[in-house]
Amino acid sequence: MAHSDRSFNTRLTTWAGAVAMAVTGVVTGVGAASAAPPYPVVTDAGVASVTGDLQPAQLSPPGSNVPGCRSDRMPVVLLHGTAQNQMSAWQYLAPTLANRGYCVYSLTYGQTSWSAQIGGLAQRETSAKQVGAFVDGVLRRTGARQVDLIGFSQGNAVAQLMTQLPGRAAQVRHLIGLGPSNKGISKLGSITDRLPARAPGENDWGPTHPAIEYTMIMTRHDEVSAPYSNGFLPAAANVRNVVVQDHCPRDTVGHVGLPYDSWVGGQVRNTLAGTRAPVRCTVGYPL
Repeated sequence: MAHSDRSFNTRLTTWAGAVAMAVTGVVTGVGAASAAPPYPVVTDAGVASVTGDLQPAQLSPPGSNVPGCRSDRMPVVLLHGTAQNQMSAWQYLAPTLANRGYCVYSLTYGQTSWSAQIGGLAQRETSAKQVGAFVDGVLRRTGARQVDLIGFSQGNAVAQLMTQLPGRAAQVRHLIGLGPSNKGISKLGSITDRLPARAPGENDWGPTHPAIEYTMIMTRHDEVSAPYSNGFLPAAANVRNVVVQDHCPRDTVGHVGLPYDSWVGGQVRNTLAGTRAPVRCTVGYPL
C-alpha cells in the first residue's frame, strides 16, 4: 500500500509539474503575443513605389501612426515626395525606426481633387500648412514639445516651408532631407511656390533656423533633383550636407532609392540618436 501511495504521489507530482509548465507556456505565449513583433521592412524601392502608390492614401506603412505609441525619443514625422503617398515612400524607414523604439508618424499630404490616392501634387504652400496641422496633432498625442522631420524630395521642401510659418520652427529639432532640391529646378518642374519668397543667398524655401539641425543627404546619381548639388544648404554650424558616394563610392543609388538605401537609413538613425555608429555600405536601387 505504501508503495502504491508513493507511486500515486509520484504520478501526481509529475502531472502537477506538467500542468504548471503548460500554464507557464500559455502565459508566456500570451505575453509574447501581446508584445509588438518587429514590423516588416521592405527594401525593394521599385516594388514599394509601384505597389505603394496603388494603396489608399490613408493607409499607413508598418510601424507608422501606431495608436498609443509611447517612447522617450522624439517623435518622427515622415513626408513623402511628389506623386507619392505614405506607403510608396516609407515601407523601409517607418518600420526600421519603429523597430528601434521610435514613435513614427506619416501622412499623405498635398492631394487634389484629381490625384486619387497619391499626394504631393498641391501647391507647396498649402501642403506646408497641412503638415503644420498634422504636427500639432502628433505633439498633442505624444506630449512631446518637438518632432524630427524627414522629408523625401518635395517632402523636404514642404518641411522647410512649414518651418517658415509663425511659431513652427520651435516645433522642429531635426530636419532631414533625402534627395532634396533646395535651389533651381528639378525634372518634375520649376520651383515656384515659396513661403515666404527667398532672400539673396538663401535656399528656395526661405531661411534656415539656428535652433534646427539640418541634414541633407544626396546622391550623385540623382536624375530628378538634378544636379544633386542643388540639394546643398548654405554652410552653417547647424547644417550637414552629405553625399552618399563620398562615403560609399560604389553605391549607385538613385533618387527613388534613397529612402530605401540601408546606408542612408543608418545615417538617419545616427542623426536622430546623436551617434556615429559605423554603417555598412551597400548598393541601392539605381533609379
